[in-house]
Amino acid sequence: MKNFILTTESGSDPSEEMVEAFGLHVLPMHVALGRESRDDGAFPVKDVFGYYDKTAEMPHTSAVNPAEYIDFFTKLRAENPSAEIVHIAYTSLASCTYQNAAIALRELGDAHIHLIDSLNVSGGISLILWKAHSVLALSPDVDSAVAQIKDFIAQVKVSFLPNTLEYLKAGGRVSNAAYLGGTLLKLKPLIRIKGGRLVATKMYRGTMNRVWYKYLDDFIDNCGPDRKMFVLFYVEGFSMELLARIKQYVLDKGFREVMITHTGSVIACHGGPGALGLAAC
Repeated sequence: MKNFILTTESGSDPSEEMVEAFGLHVLPMHVALGRESRDDGAFPVKDVFGYYDKTAEMPHTSAVNPAEYIDFFTKLRAENPSAEIVHIAYTSLASCTYQNAAIALRELGDAHIHLIDSLNVSGGISLILWKAHSVLALSPDVDSAVAQIKDFIAQVKVSFLPNTLEYLKAGGRVSNAAYLGGTLLKLKPLIRIKGGRLVATKMYRGTMNRVWYKYLDDFIDNCGPDRKMFVLFYVEGFSMELLARIKQYVLDKGFREVMITHTGSVIACHGGPGALGLAAC
């Protein structure tokens, strides 16, 4: 299929290379630093950390609203009258982005805009977009492509490992007692995407330099045999030298292509500085 457009929200954290290569259109989600709301991607991620360090108040994230979707899709349709538009949305179970997009599409009544719930976040959606582009390019029709993309979503495995518990505590995802105990023991909670939700599972003990290989081995052991695509996503503050080592480690484990994405402020609010995430099938 030749005439298609792929769209998503900024919380998918696609790389600049992906945006350019896929002709991807991205709507910004929003981050509130106190009373000031900013578009995700329009300011440095370090501003999130600076605001928290200064105020001890966690910045809040918010979804794209229906009016923004209507404006976005109206303009896109005017520029591309005959295209099939496939929108892969941030998980409906952690944000109202999908629901707001559905409201907008009901109002627009455009049968050639197709909405898909990624049931995922950040690098997980980047992986889905990566697969979706290849599926759409090769598929004879949009309906079969959408079905294939949804099948792929059900197989995707995603997790991330925060470098600090501070942001999870500030966001209410761990108790003060768990935070204190985890900090003293240098524990890092594994956050998995399960059924579209972020769920804390096992703990790793030590610095990121010590635990990353165990984290990768555990993750890769749960991947299928068809090791085509792997996404590494990281939050500012993660070591670039270590990231390069991890990429090579993944390639050595048999994955054919590894994409690296830098998370925006939406995920940074949850993961905190120096977090590492993995996505594969």
